[in-house]
Amino acid sequence: MLTQRDSRILGFIRDYNAITVNQAAAIYFNNCYEGSRRRLKQLEDNNVLKSYKTFWSNEKVYYTNKKLKDHELIRLDFIKEIYKRGGKIKTFELQPRLLNDNIRPDAYIEFIYENNLYFILLEVDYTHKTDNIKMQLYERLYKEEYYQKRCYGTFPIVLIARSDNSIRYNSKNFDVIYTDLKYSNLDQFLFWHNTDF
Repeated sequence: MLTQRDSRILGFIRDYNAITVNQAAAIYFNNCYEGSRRRLKQLEDNNVLKSYKTFWSNEKVYYTNKKLKDHELIRLDFIKEIYKRGGKIKTFELQPRLLNDNIRPDAYIEFIYENNLYFILLEVDYTHKTDNIKMQLYERLYKEEYYQKRCYGTFPIVLIARSDNSIRYNSKNFDVIYTDLKYSNLDQFLFWHNTDF
């Protein structure tokens, strides 16, 4: 028999196609990995879900119809990082089409953390690089004030997750934060007010 939590997990999979054990643990099991692993396995044993292991992290991924690429799973890991810290996602919009479809970030995200509302444009550089040409498109987007109207007068933080320390872009108009593909420095650069730095 499906529980309310099972229905929420299936809703997540309906919206985003898959979920990892770690993602489900952070979002639906109060960071309890074992509880998440056990319940997802039960759902698979009852033919509600299917699973596979991701190449990127060798992590078990559950889905119903469509396997996700590692790039897409890394994108969803951002949700996990917010919930792990006690935050809550308000909006997670995949690949919004901006500037007449000239720019498509991996996601636009609004989330609440410690009573603060954050706005993020996420770029996951797993198979490509967010280069200076794309960043110039973000500058154009800033000048059009599309997001300022939506985000209470501010422009979203551009968060770029990548595996190396190649050339970084700095803007005078908006914040650009670089992190690795596991989002391991978010406490230092995004949630800094909650640390001892």
